[in-house]
Amino acid sequence: MKTFQPAVITHFIRRFYQKRLLIPIVYLLLLAVIWFTTPIAQLVFPHRLSSETPVRQLRTARSGYILTTLTNLHFTGYTQKILGYTNGYYYYTFQDDQCLFVLLAPATCGSGTPDIERLTVRVHVIRHFEEYDTLTQLLAEDLDWTASGIRGRTPDYLLSEPGFHKLLSFLLLACYFATATYAAYGIILCVIRIIFPLLTPACLRLRSYGDAAKLLTQAEKEISTRFCSEEKTMFLTENFFIALTEEQVVIIPVGEIVEIHKRRTPHRFFRRLFSSSCTLHIIAEKHVHIQLQHVPESDMDDLVHAFQALRFS
Repeated sequence: MKTFQPAVITHFIRRFYQKRLLIPIVYLLLLAVIWFTTPIAQLVFPHRLSSETPVRQLRTARSGYILTTLTNLHFTGYTQKILGYTNGYYYYTFQDDQCLFVLLAPATCGSGTPDIERLTVRVHVIRHFEEYDTLTQLLAEDLDWTASGIRGRTPDYLLSEPGFHKLLSFLLLACYFATATYAAYGIILCVIRIIFPLLTPACLRLRSYGDAAKLLTQAEKEISTRFCSEEKTMFLTENFFIALTEEQVVIIPVGEIVEIHKRRTPHRFFRRLFSSSCTLHIIAEKHVHIQLQHVPESDMDDLVHAFQALRFS
């Protein structure tokens, strides 16, 4: 048997939200690992090539996503189509005495502008791209050159602007930052509730019935005088119903409670009953409806009987 000390509700609330800090903190650490070990950071902050002749830097660059400036771009006359949709236009440019293939989005090149003098663009560097042999062969024929000759001066790289702006990439970024924001919000909310217990839902609900701080203090005094086992999670004092479970904290003045009852829910699989569960329903004034699950059924029965005895006494 154990006697609750004063401020046990406040202590329980703080422990309750301290436990809830673990999951968002671990998740943010996981996102940090993903940030430093995958190309996701490069999508947000692509590596900027310092010169306008990026061929040498492309060979040594670790990043697959870059921001670069290209000059004297010439349209090859060929496009990349995906399911009948023009995904991009192939250009070539001579940089650092090398020929580079560049795939530009339709909006960037005006759907095939013959020549572009200067362009700063974000691209995905694709090494050993599939269209390399076909493009070099076609370009050699157009320039009256041999395929082997042009391949000797053309590295097997494609600077793909559509490859940088893939829908899947942006959906991944949106999911990454949305979940990171949600996790950070959860951490901030838990910290606030640990520091200021009166801002928790259980205490904010007390505002509907009077001064939340005074009601919490009174509930602390009443529960501190009761003897109970450590396993007990629900208490009916003279003036309050208090539940301290792993799922939620509930504090409601007894005088505001309209009804307490339990409801059994059968769980069937292909019409065959294989289990059932009980939920305790607490209905109070001010449109309050609390549901408590994963509480021993014997505790529910005791609470219902105690409430009925208190109500009709």
